[in-house]
Amino acid sequence: MNDQDPASVEKTLESRPTLESEINSARINALELKLETLSVITESLWNIIQENNLECSADLKDKMADVIDQRAKRDSIKVNCKACGNEQKASASYCNHCGNKLEYSGDISPFDY
Repeated sequence: MNDQDPASVEKTLESRPTLESEINSARINALELKLETLSVITESLWNIIQENNLECSADLKDKMADVIDQRAKRDSIKVNCKACGNEQKASASYCNHCGNKLEYSGDISPFDY
């Protein structure tokens, strides 16, 4: 028999992550690594641009606004899946409803994938 007062017994929780939470954690770690890599690349390219006096900050902000507008226009282009008929973004490779490969003959930026 246990002589300790039940109120004074410290309860510990054993953490047993599920497979899904471990997969999500791994995905988050991979995305954080990609984000850090892209940040380093972007800063390096910006340093090269500044060192070569190619553009100023105002020009970069204007270019960024242009890219945002271009992405919004590309994002609004839709295509219907030939297999199920659902409307999808033209930049998608596969239908998110049935998984069929989508076909789009227009221009898609490599940054949309």
